[in-house]
Amino acid sequence: MRRVAIAISLLLGQLVAPAWAQWTDEAQKCAETPDPNQAFELCTRAIQSGALSGAGLAVTFNNRGNAYQSKGEYQRAIQDYDEALRIDPDSALAFNNRASAFQHDRAIQDYDQAIRLDPSSALAYNNRGRTQHLKGDYGLAVKDYGEAIDLDPDYPLAFYNRGLARFDQGLYIAAVPDFVRAVQLDPAKPYRVIALYLAKARGGDPDKEMLKASASQLNLAQWPGPVVNLFLGQTTPQGVINAAQDPDQRVQRERLCEAYFYIGEYLLIDAQNAEQKAEAIRMFRAAVETNVTSLFEYASAKAELKRLAQQ
Repeated sequence: MRRVAIAISLLLGQLVAPAWAQWTDEAQKCAETPDPNQAFELCTRAIQSGALSGAGLAVTFNNRGNAYQSKGEYQRAIQDYDEALRIDPDSALAFNNRASAFQHDRAIQDYDQAIRLDPSSALAYNNRGRTQHLKGDYGLAVKDYGEAIDLDPDYPLAFYNRGLARFDQGLYIAAVPDFVRAVQLDPAKPYRVIALYLAKARGGDPDKEMLKASASQLNLAQWPGPVVNLFLGQTTPQGVINAAQDPDQRVQRERLCEAYFYIGEYLLIDAQNAEQKAEAIRMFRAAVETNVTSLFEYASAKAELKRLAQQ
């Protein structure tokens, strides 16, 4: 269930370039490059050149903030968004992106501002829904995801996210149509394929034929391919944990959070006795103990533990 893509720009995933004369080649290249390290260097040179002012400078601070956020350097990203908003206090773009970097209660305030400044932004509604969801405010999250879908009926991320919110409420069957639509709109995203299988399986219909058909379009050699293989019976829980290892400690911690959550779900789907249920609980606790609070697997593990405690 991957973290909800934070979508740290208004152009749905791209750094932003304005269409006015107050601009430089380096600022343009910063806006165009997908590499956060290169974007950081180009934006910094453009900012320090003294050639930018006004909206052009604000957008470049915003873009450098996006580069920081892509690298996981959230405090530095917030500082750049602050500067962008100091220059341009009515930038819905910077409010949206700063909210993504906050990821807490303060984020809601910034998303509120972004929506006030641009009420047609499906992205801002989706991102506010993400924050509500991670707080456990599922009703508000579902409402915001619904607003995003109303604004953009072909927004796969909003369908996926709404499905996740319903899944975390234990409304597995209700989550299925959202996941079906998310997969229809973008069948190449493995987390959406996994989510659809899980919702059906937890609702009593473990449709492995559907999963197998969808998996044929995925690269299972890359993460989270081992998770798909687990549900197909082609690897073991330990095999998934082994595959989650990575030299980058941040990446490894995220993958382990996901691995523990999905192994917990795998155990619950086929739970035949109290021992398997206890092992599932242990896996969900392990996911929570990674403390990767920006991942939905973390939030979903907490939701599962709460439900299991009430049984």
